[in-house]
Amino acid sequence: MLVMTVSCSKKNDDPQTVTKKPYAWVAGERDSTGYGMILFSADSGETWVRQGQGSSLLKDIDVWDIWAVDENTVWAVCSENVILKTLNGGKTWAQVPTPTYKTVPRLSSISIVNKTNIWISGSGGAVFNSTDNGNSWTVFDTNTFHNGLMQGVWAVNPQKVYVAGGVGNNNKYKGFIGYTLDGGITWDSVSPADDYNRNEWIGVTSCGNTIVVYGGKAHYMVSTDGGGTWKNDSVLHTGGVTGADINHMIMLNSGTWWGAFDLSEVFLTTNGGSSWVSQPAIKNGEFNVGIDSFNGKLALTVGELSGWPKKGSILKTSDGGTTWKNVHTYSCSLSKVSFIKQ
Repeated sequence: MLVMTVSCSKKNDDPQTVTKKPYAWVAGERDSTGYGMILFSADSGETWVRQGQGSSLLKDIDVWDIWAVDENTVWAVCSENVILKTLNGGKTWAQVPTPTYKTVPRLSSISIVNKTNIWISGSGGAVFNSTDNGNSWTVFDTNTFHNGLMQGVWAVNPQKVYVAGGVGNNNKYKGFIGYTLDGGITWDSVSPADDYNRNEWIGVTSCGNTIVVYGGKAHYMVSTDGGGTWKNDSVLHTGGVTGADINHMIMLNSGTWWGAFDLSEVFLTTNGGSSWVSQPAIKNGEFNVGIDSFNGKLALTVGELSGWPKKGSILKTSDGGTTWKNVHTYSCSLSKVSFIKQ
């Protein structure tokens, strides 16, 4: 059992020094068996076991995001408007009743604050909230989100919540950033300078008064005053012609951010984005899609290898990203990873 100081990525209600287990869960698409992937590690990501294999709950669905509240309570959101939950660390999983919706959305992102306040977003402008641990849900007006793909949702606190994604058609998406300051009663949107919404947004993260919205072509926006003002920025030298997409970002503190990028890239900043360091992740054609850190030294990133048939790998660092190793490869794309957050 390791002792760690809780970071911003942990969303802890009482950010004191606590003792936690280095448990981790990984979400992934269905493999050749037709079942969605949920993986669990009890040893800092060295070895993995599959959970829910053969369960009808995971048949013909893809698991897109996962959030470990504590060592027993873990939530997962999936395609086909499916929400899953375990109360025993994944020994058994149950389907959480989802609200009636006009389509069958792909639920792509989950954010949980105060353990029982659940925010979920997905395709077709889907944004759901439960303040009672999933017993009941509020469905917000899809017109607010232009019926778009809301890839990322992040609850800064129970009242302040950001949603980010893309709106459009024919695969020509523009970015959209929505937010509420009153728990969803009213919504507004961010209109960045210089048409920075020309790039589709993928996710949001925050620490204290610092909020970062990140997305396509290495672009991101940062606010250091709680969303009052925003600065446009991008991560240079990320590969490709226009820059690699930032698929996931976590914040260890207001100045230290860790990002998972396309093209096998992992970048770290320790000065709030003034400069970025490319870390020597394994160059294997990976689209790094998810990243999480246990204590600033131990981190995992997951994603999808280029080529066919689909494969996904789990990369691990134990020294803050100085070195990475491939701990496992699976026969499906992997989407997100979560250490215990509470």
